[in-house]
This record gives sequence, C-alpha cells and structure tokens, in this order.
Amino acid sequence: MSDRPHVKISDGAVRAFDMTLDIAADPATVWKALTDAGELVRWFPFEARVEPGEGGTMFWGWGEFFDWRHRIDAWKPGRLLRLVDDRAVPFDVHGKPMPEGRTRSARVAIEVTLESREGSTRLRLVQSGFERGKDWDDEFEGIATGWQSELRNLKYYIERHRGRDRVAAMARLSTTEPRGAAWRRVLADGFALDTTSLTEGASYTARPPDGSKLSGTILMALPEKEFSGSVREMDDGVFRVATHRAGGETGVMVWFSSYRPEDRERVEALRRDAQTAIDRLFGVSATT
Repeated sequence: MSDRPHVKISDGAVRAFDMTLDIAADPATVWKALTDAGELVRWFPFEARVEPGEGGTMFWGWGEFFDWRHRIDAWKPGRLLRLVDDRAVPFDVHGKPMPEGRTRSARVAIEVTLESREGSTRLRLVQSGFERGKDWDDEFEGIATGWQSELRNLKYYIERHRGRDRVAAMARLSTTEPRGAAWRRVLADGFALDTTSLTEGASYTARPPDGSKLSGTILMALPEKEFSGSVREMDDGVFRVATHRAGGETGVMVWFSSYRPEDRERVEALRRDAQTAIDRLFGVSATT
C-alpha cells in the first residue's frame, strides 16, 4: 500500500489528469463513497443526486456557486465508474460558462477504476477530453489541482470519519490579484499560518480571524494553489485554502469542515469571520 498519491498530468495530443491513491478500505466501501448521494456530501460536494446505473445521471453541487452534471456511461459496482459530460464547457471563477464554452464545448469524461490490493483499494481517476484555448487551459489546470485535494478528502473521510455526517462551509471571493499572491496573502495575513515545512504530513498552526487556534497535520500543500490540514480543535475536521484562475481573475476559497454535529455553529462562525477577513484583505465585496 502506497502512502503517497501518484499524479500524472498529460498536456500532449490528449490532455488528461491521472491520479492514483490507495485507501485503507475494501472496494465496496470506496464505491459507495463515490456513488451514493448521502456519502458524496460527506467528503465532496454540498449537495448530490444520483440516478444509479448505466445511462443514469450524477449531480454535484456547491450551492449557487458551481455544479456538475454527468451522464453515467459505465457502472460496474466495485470496479468501474465512468461519467461523461457531452457538452462540457470551461467556467469562470463564479461557476458560470466562459465565452469559449458558448462556441466550443467538449466531451469530457471522468473514469474511476477500483482494484483490491492487499486489504486496501487502489483508486485511479482519469479525466480527459479538454479542448485548447485560454479558457480551457485554466479549466484543465483547475481540474488538475482540485482533484488532488478532493481525492485526498475522500481518503481522509473513509479512513478517519467513515459513516459520519459532515458540516461544511465556504467563504469565497474573486480578485484580479495573481493566484500565488492571493494564496500567500490569505494564509499569511488572514490566518497566520505557521509550519516548519509546507509539506504533506508536517504539523501546522493557524490563527483564524476570531483569534482562536487551528492546528493539526498538513494533508496537502501545493504552493500558491492549495493548502489543507486536519483540525485538531474540531475532532480532525479540515481547514482548506484554495485558489484557481479563470477569465483573468483569481477565485479564492476558504473551507472549514467538521464531522462533529456540535461544531455546526463553530463552522458557520469561522466561515462568516473568514468572509469578512478576506473581503478586507482584498478590498472587494464577497460573492455569496
């Protein structure tokens, strides 16, 4: 069983994101987390709807911000899931179709395979079918970054919080500031991130705007793009800062989640205070 995910990003004749990771669970458990609406919202979207089986549909939503709808092209429980968007388009930082999407869509597919290996499950996700052009370049880069965090969320949920409901909230805005600069500003000025090593597995502490403390282990760090860490103070919930580029803007997202029901008010308070803080940091109004 490998402790570290393997990621391959191909930008040749075929543009594809390819990630493999091992999860300490059987294929049936991983399959359910990927395909059951009640399980999906425990690690991935805020809302999910699934019409199971080949020819069915899968929907992932994040409120008014963004949603994905796919046709289920292959459904082999415990082994293979293939989702297809026959008219995929690139999106701006607010989750709206970009100009290239109105004139040139693409057939984008997500294929997930599961393989039982020594008491664990090896999951491989490949997403391909991206077109070319500035908007599509941003879309491809955003997908390649986002899946690295989301699939780690899946592994973390199954191995640490399996079967527990999640409370989650997100603060967000857009800015013309470069992506790397925005990411650094949020973590340094907004949350006073402190760590001896910005690497997966290292310890960290952060100070949210309310003056409290978040601490734990770094789950993922892609400098200038993504940071996520476990939160000891919320029973190993998750604190995440993510940025993505689209349409000449940088989208900034700050996430908080917990698997302890009594943290619901705390999570919402963190989101609210974070929204106020990043609004102030960037001098712009929030997009809620």
